[in-house]
Amino acid sequence: MLGMHHRSANTPRGYVRATRALAAVAAVLLPLGACAADDGVEALPFAPGPDRGVFLIISDIHFDPFADPAIVDQLVASDVEAWRAIFESSKEQEFARYGSDSNYPLLSSALEAAARLLPEPDFVLYPGDYLAHEFEAKFDAAGGGGPEAYRGFVIKTMAFVSGELQDAFPEAPVYGTLGNADSICGDYTIAPGSTFLADVGKLWAARSEHPEAFADFGLAGFYAVPHPTVGGRDLIVLNNVFWSTDYDDRCDPEGGDPGAAVLAWLEWTLYRTKLRGRSASLLFHIPPGIDSFSSAHGKRACQANVTPYLKDAYAEPFLALLEAYQDVLLSSFSGHTHMDNFRVVRTAAGEPILLTHITPAVSPIYQNNPAFALVLYDRKSGDLIDYATVYLTNLENAGRGEAAKWAVEYTLRGAYGYTAYNPTTASELARAIRSDPTVRDNYITFYPVSTASTDPPIDGQNWQAFACGQTELTAEAFAACYCGGAG
Repeated sequence: MLGMHHRSANTPRGYVRATRALAAVAAVLLPLGACAADDGVEALPFAPGPDRGVFLIISDIHFDPFADPAIVDQLVASDVEAWRAIFESSKEQEFARYGSDSNYPLLSSALEAAARLLPEPDFVLYPGDYLAHEFEAKFDAAGGGGPEAYRGFVIKTMAFVSGELQDAFPEAPVYGTLGNADSICGDYTIAPGSTFLADVGKLWAARSEHPEAFADFGLAGFYAVPHPTVGGRDLIVLNNVFWSTDYDDRCDPEGGDPGAAVLAWLEWTLYRTKLRGRSASLLFHIPPGIDSFSSAHGKRACQANVTPYLKDAYAEPFLALLEAYQDVLLSSFSGHTHMDNFRVVRTAAGEPILLTHITPAVSPIYQNNPAFALVLYDRKSGDLIDYATVYLTNLENAGRGEAAKWAVEYTLRGAYGYTAYNPTTASELARAIRSDPTVRDNYITFYPVSTASTDPPIDGQNWQAFACGQTELTAEAFAACYCGGAG
């Protein structure tokens, strides 16, 4: 993982996945003009070329190794190298349902579908959340053991998911960041300078072509590496969980202000990037702006319900940095929401300067269909051209006597007509969602990835909260957009 081109010890599984998938009869549906090749191999929904590449974004797997209680004892007692065989031996083959995190059948199927469509991505981004929700409670309920056993199990799970990602794409560099669930101490409680950060840093550095980039990872979970394909560009990876309004320092109350430290590191890194005449892309877990779901579903007056993702003490200087270095920063990527969306950072004058693509989750815990994204881009400039969301169409029946069916849900060009994906076109799309009922209906469908859930997070009544969140990144601006004259 993390920039590794050489093969891991478990690489044969990656080739098995690709070979098995390429030999299979087409199982992926390809709407919007994409078609299957004559030999039955699924085709990408857009055409790469010498100067156009495709990369993969897969996010928020939230892997649940406790889904089959019968094998937990074996997992606890075994080295991580044995885990795949243990999961394969499980009698539990049904996929995780809505309201649950990813089990092994879902994880394996998602990676096989991605490798089938894109066996050799230029690179892979993982915007965080490797571990299932309520991980420690599940470990204790399974009788896993004491604190040391738990710590070891967390690290093994991180290593397993990281390894599965790399093995699915053995020749591609994989870059990941930490999410709010990725901690030994609990959700939103990752501690600076912790043994967890040190262990993950060592794990990722050992798999990377740039191990030196992880020298300070153990402090706060950040690193920067050269972009794998675009000359003169870097990939800057943040751990912005410290900025969250939900962050709790109870695991290390004497750890100072890690959020400020991450900001300082980012400012220095951007300053150095600019002085060197380079550009950069950002990878982080939590998108900037407002939690539209919480804001739309609150029980108080509208303005009182507005819930920022990030604390003002960090959000304001972060947005200021993005504006100050707008000539350096060309794209950004996040996850966290579990939904298919985007953010546009704008100047005070309203000029769009940075796009954040938000990739939907593999985990269906929040009523979304499992999904991942394929992105078409220019290898010389790094400009984003198009993207496709690929999703599991039959979650409720997959593994229950029915084979998993993954489909291209839509492409940006096919659904909305744009031939470039940048701050300007995203701003235009945001305006169209608010003004054009047809575009809006597409957005309402795509946001939870064509969910079949009877309790979708977005509907015809609350859609404006999600649309306002695309461009209104402060509480005041969001309230003006969504609440209007409401109290």
